Amino acid sequence: MLRPWVRVLTISALVLCSASAAFAETPLRATDPFRLYGDEIDFDVERDGNVVGQHIVTFTRTDQGVQVDSRADVDVELLFLSAYRFRYQAHELWSGGELQSIEASTNDNGEYSHVHATRDGAELLIQSSAGTYEAPQVPLTSHWNAALLKGGILLNTMTGELSKIQVFDQGLDTVVTRSGSLRAHHYLYSGDLNGEIWYDSDGRWVKLRFRADDGSIIDYICRRCQAPATITERE
Repeated sequence: MLRPWVRVLTISALVLCSASAAFAETPLRATDPFRLYGDEIDFDVERDGNVVGQHIVTFTRTDQGVQVDSRADVDVELLFLSAYRFRYQAHELWSGGELQSIEASTNDNGEYSHVHATRDGAELLIQSSAGTYEAPQVPLTSHWNAALLKGGILLNTMTGELSKIQVFDQGLDTVVTRSGSLRAHHYLYSGDLNGEIWYDSDGRWVKLRFRADDGSIIDYICRRCQAPATITERE
């Protein structure tokens, strides 16, 4: 049986652009992350308004292409005792804007899972606890890449399964970050995964929210998400 926080951070491995209709035509290629984010994205993870962890994504140029390393660490305490611990790590390799491979591992309070996928022509060869199979090139549940807003089928990098979602544009919204506020497009997604996500007009991921199985609200609050011209001082 899934623990209350399994689906909480399913979205971490989890995901999902722009304020314009042009984003609806965005191909499944990843846009240049260095132009959007610099070399790092950094979010605080809050549970009902209290910081319980951090989610960091780093970008590195290599001889093989762009390496994207994601790490999520969450610790929940009750009465000064550890009630829950979550660790997630993923290593993606991109070349020419196309995914070449991903390796991801999850420790969900002592329950471990591992996912490995490599590009094989026009397909992905996926190996995980969900089995070994081939699938078309589909977006990953990696929030930094806004191509996921196309919806449809995603590769869930926590489970190795294919998840299906629908995405609904909720219009422009104001997002509070650790350094001010900015305007961004608000999206709802539902299906095998459910939550809310915000991207600015250039496709930068700036916020995430979803409900845990125990009813608590999880918010990703941007510490560094590189939206330079749009950040303003809080009122």
